[in-house]
Amino acid sequence: MCRKIYGAFTIQIIYISGDKSVSTFTKISLVLIFLKSSNAIVRSEIYFRVNNPDGDKYQNCIRLHLKGLEDTECQKSSCSVCHAQAANTWTLRGICEDEERMYYLDMIPNPLSFRGYGEYAVQQRTDGRWIWINSVTNITMAILMERELNYPIGRLMWELQIEVCGQSSGERELTLSACTKSEFTCTDGSCIPFTRRCDLKFDCNDKTDESLCDIINYPEDYRSKLPPRPASDEALPISVNVSMDTLNVDTTTMLLSVSYNLRITWFDNRLTYNNLKQLTRLNTVSLTQVEKLWIPKIGFINTDDIQNTAVDQDAVTTILRQNKKFVPDLSNSYEVEIFQGDMNPVSITRKYFTIYTCNFDLVLYPFDIQNCYMQLQILSASSEYLIFNPSESFVEYLGSKYLVEYEIGPIDLQVVNTTQYSVLKVEVMLIRRYGYAILNIYIPSLTLIIISYITLFFRSFIFDTRIMTALTALLVLATLFTQVSTSLPKTSYFKMVDIWLLFCIILIFFIMVFHTIIDLHIDYGDCVGATDSTTFFKRRQNNSGVQRSSSGKVTKIDVKPSSEDNDIPELAAEESNVLGWLQCHFNLPFMKKDLQFYITASKWTVFIMFSCFNLIYWGTLAVGSGLVYYG
Repeated sequence: MCRKIYGAFTIQIIYISGDKSVSTFTKISLVLIFLKSSNAIVRSEIYFRVNNPDGDKYQNCIRLHLKGLEDTECQKSSCSVCHAQAANTWTLRGICEDEERMYYLDMIPNPLSFRGYGEYAVQQRTDGRWIWINSVTNITMAILMERELNYPIGRLMWELQIEVCGQSSGERELTLSACTKSEFTCTDGSCIPFTRRCDLKFDCNDKTDESLCDIINYPEDYRSKLPPRPASDEALPISVNVSMDTLNVDTTTMLLSVSYNLRITWFDNRLTYNNLKQLTRLNTVSLTQVEKLWIPKIGFINTDDIQNTAVDQDAVTTILRQNKKFVPDLSNSYEVEIFQGDMNPVSITRKYFTIYTCNFDLVLYPFDIQNCYMQLQILSASSEYLIFNPSESFVEYLGSKYLVEYEIGPIDLQVVNTTQYSVLKVEVMLIRRYGYAILNIYIPSLTLIIISYITLFFRSFIFDTRIMTALTALLVLATLFTQVSTSLPKTSYFKMVDIWLLFCIILIFFIMVFHTIIDLHIDYGDCVGATDSTTFFKRRQNNSGVQRSSSGKVTKIDVKPSSEDNDIPELAAEESNVLGWLQCHFNLPFMKKDLQFYITASKWTVFIMFSCFNLIYWGTLAVGSGLVYYG
């Protein structure tokens, strides 16, 4: 922020030399007294350029030119006089010292130099070269390689004169910066908040804030084939989080298709991490570093081809910042915060689509509840070294609760660490939606049973109608049974829907048997000798005592009293003959005395059979089935 040039203040100087520009904060205090008159008194170690200041009250900012200071407008990009805190401590990064005080320096304005809190100093020699020197032993540690720079500010290359950090000679990058611990030093010496370091956007003018953003520091003895060992020498716990997006179930093939994100988390105490952010997505590890990292291998056991986890471009590896403690690494020329691997876990996430086998128990179909499992097993090492962490592992389902055939019930996670290889099971409860079966199986079959039962109330002597109606219902029911059987897996046991359809078929069969029994108790009589009506009536006339002349007139009628017992059998026989003729010619059956008993017995028997079966059938389904499940 530019300030007006009145009174004492600290300035930021931009040294302009050709195309090069080096920005730095200085602590040179200038006392500039501007008068509205043409006379101006200037007291400073750095003098104004000739004929400057010349902007009167309209140019209230200063910039440093090769020929001296000059005033300028604060709105211009060349403005170089800005507000900064005074008495900042300077830091020389890139050296290796045990004592932290050795890294810090103060700036001396006259002559311009940097005096350390310990033995070191940065000063300019008589030939204009900047050197890093041990002021106690008067040994030059390094010389600034760029000769044209008047200030050793920023991240620059120095030529070592003695061994530094194990490097005996050659070029070494050192950073002299006035930035605080919560700031990052750009190469040109300017400061930005440290939170903007490696945040996927450029904040430094030289774009160095997005360089050297590797997170993981691998030790020299690190081996990616060996799992880490905790300090307690116990098995390393691995957390697994399963986030399921979609589920699909195929009953005929007994397969469970799952689309899910699998997240594996563990601690590696052999590693250290650089500059971890609170936002996890900013702590993503590059694929190059992931290739060197030990990653647990987990197999999907109950699949046809036994798949396992993969580490490829689709996998995202991040470091979770769970502990805020860090150690600043002053031996690095870039500001670095070092986090410990035993406090901040590694996490790898990848999306999978896996088809798991599921052994369905279809005894209660279509009111069954299926429990399918996703079985995950650690393949990298036995349970003596690697186990699943049940307290930190969880599973969640984010998709729709209702599928085509099933409703998703509770989803549970079980961990078994007692076997040779640790196993994690994700249990998915599937509750079948029986509405389709009710509408397409039970209601049609019940309707056919009712139709067959109604035939018992038909007139008893129309046997053809009764039997054809029941037989048609039986054929339709058999067709429905065949269709249902083909849509389900072939099982060696009976399913509840099979029992229902078989009962319906058996019940209709019994109704047909009852029709046959009823028909056997109907006397249709003997039509032999009674088919001719003339013969029949002549026989009737002779037996009744009626005499006719040749012209057909009645000449004599014999009337016998009814009290004669010897004529009763003859009259009964004649009545039987009349009814026999009517029976044969008008289909009027004769019912025996016990016929009504069989009709009533058949109705009650069918009703009792149907009622008892339903009590047992639906009572069985009321226990442990999806018929009465309340999720």
